[in-house]
Amino acid sequence: MKFNENILNDYLNESPAALVIERWFECEILKEQEFNRPILDIGCGEGLFAKILFEEKIDTGIDPNGKELEKAEEYGQYDELIKCYGNEIPKGDASYNTIFSNSVLEHIPDLNPVLKEAHRLLSDEGMMYVTIPTDKFDKYNVINQLLLGLGLKKLSLKYSKFFNNFWAHFHYYNQETWTQLFEDNGFKIVECRQYASKKICVTNDFLAHFAIFSFIIKKLTNRWFLSSSLRKVFVFFFKPIVKKIIDGENEKIDKGGLIFFKLMKV
Repeated sequence: MKFNENILNDYLNESPAALVIERWFECEILKEQEFNRPILDIGCGEGLFAKILFEEKIDTGIDPNGKELEKAEEYGQYDELIKCYGNEIPKGDASYNTIFSNSVLEHIPDLNPVLKEAHRLLSDEGMMYVTIPTDKFDKYNVINQLLLGLGLKKLSLKYSKFFNNFWAHFHYYNQETWTQLFEDNGFKIVECRQYASKKICVTNDFLAHFAIFSFIIKKLTNRWFLSSSLRKVFVFFFKPIVKKIIDGENEKIDKGGLIFFKLMKV
């Protein structure tokens, strides 16, 4: 597979900066991996992530949201799009040599059936790549950092619950718990890497407040911005700031807000 080289600029033209920074890290990590066909994207959504990451089409994207799949069809990044849930994918055993799921598993209430289905679909020599939040992610935001700084731990716990409910996060575990979950479903951990430092996560959360209008536009029009021309002007001035934010932040870290797993079948 060939990867796009101008990821930061392309993503800023298509998506709010708060999403771009997190996705940039994930793109950089996934560019280091081998993607052998056939490839399955579990939870492809609107298809923007795959469109930005890959120069070539990939084989299959699945998602239960028909509206998102309509947008994915417009992007034209997949040979095949299937509307289904991740626990019942209409494909035969060992159909894929590569499966990836980017910032999706945390949003699935009953995760074990999805992991078992991914295990069934993955070939014996295949690889599965997953990006998900750690148990630090709901702490690394502006309000929670303020509450913890003031010593208001009980209020911080309540805000964490609100934060996860708002973003529909059902799973946010430490590295050991995620590892056990994958192993219980028949996977072996080949590599894991924490990323997105406290600084990055808090910055993302801060920028998200300025993206509220974009989120409203997305809900109403299924696109992030009303004017692509105006967005390009914004990117011209804002891109150097984003580059400064992410510079030197893509090294492997401990206590990251997010984590990458490379998995294979046992």
